[in-house]
Amino acid sequence: MREWRLTKPNEFKLYTNNKNPEQLGERGIFFEPELPSKPFVKAKLIKANLSCLDSAAFLGKGDFEYPIVPARSAVAYISEPYDSGLEQGRKVFLSPYDPDGKGNVKIRSYHTDGYLGDYVYVPTDSIYPIPEGVADDQVLFVEDIAMAINVLTKLDTQKGEYIVLYGASYQNILIAQAAIYYQSIAIIIDTNDERLELATNLGVYYTINAKNCDVFEKIVEITSGKMADKCICHIDINTNIDILINLLKNNGKIAIYGYDITCSNIRSDIAPAFNKNLQIIGVNNGMEHIHSAINMLANDIIKTDGLIESTTPFLNILEIMKASVGKTDYYKIAITFE
Repeated sequence: MREWRLTKPNEFKLYTNNKNPEQLGERGIFFEPELPSKPFVKAKLIKANLSCLDSAAFLGKGDFEYPIVPARSAVAYISEPYDSGLEQGRKVFLSPYDPDGKGNVKIRSYHTDGYLGDYVYVPTDSIYPIPEGVADDQVLFVEDIAMAINVLTKLDTQKGEYIVLYGASYQNILIAQAAIYYQSIAIIIDTNDERLELATNLGVYYTINAKNCDVFEKIVEITSGKMADKCICHIDINTNIDILINLLKNNGKIAIYGYDITCSNIRSDIAPAFNKNLQIIGVNNGMEHIHSAINMLANDIIKTDGLIESTTPFLNILEIMKASVGKTDYYKIAITFE
């Protein structure tokens, strides 16, 4: 059993519970796994998901307590079910949310350790069985789809409403697909043709390249002068919401969402939002909608093809983290385990 720990900014160390010197290796440090205080299983990791919060921890941006194990969510097999009632070998989603039963929720790779280990002990209330036919790569998007559902729910999205999303990030593309499923009209704005083409290929009918046209005029054209009913800002890729405020009609709503809960540089001139009587909503999780997200994948409602940028072996974590420095997380990074 091995796991990577981020011991301080820019430094990973590999820990193992095997005392055999040959297995320990030059990089290995022995540790005794800490067992959860509530019912749990032992899971064998298949793939894990890195996030912008992991990048922030690697760079030392935020109030992280080191050492910490990165990777907020994962797909795995049940290795030892113990008394959980889950069958051995069952494929499961490992949630980033660790509820304490008192109304508090810890986020993995921030408040508590994540899943960057080949085996992990996981409380049963963080485990969700995956139906047959859902691919491993698809499972990595369960939290993202749950977040999408939560954003649209908090916005009270209605049939026929125009919803504008700035940035063709993988998360915004998933939200746009969910909005279309709920019979809203999603519009994605970006400056990159490749990302916009991917959005189109995944079912987003309206896309706008901000480099090639006047965005305001294009929204006027698409909405027949009504302007957008709702706007959505993915704060992990864009911290300036002024453009979206300009595209909203009076009494509209704007959702600000993301995973990097250490973010402190959201920028906006609040006067236009005040003058338009806008509602601004913040969303930072999708915990209540994980079952719905899994059902959407199982029923092929949401497609994830092309949304993973790179897949890297478990032992290469330092290389992939260094390569991600300075990059905006438009696509997902996945880690594979032997």
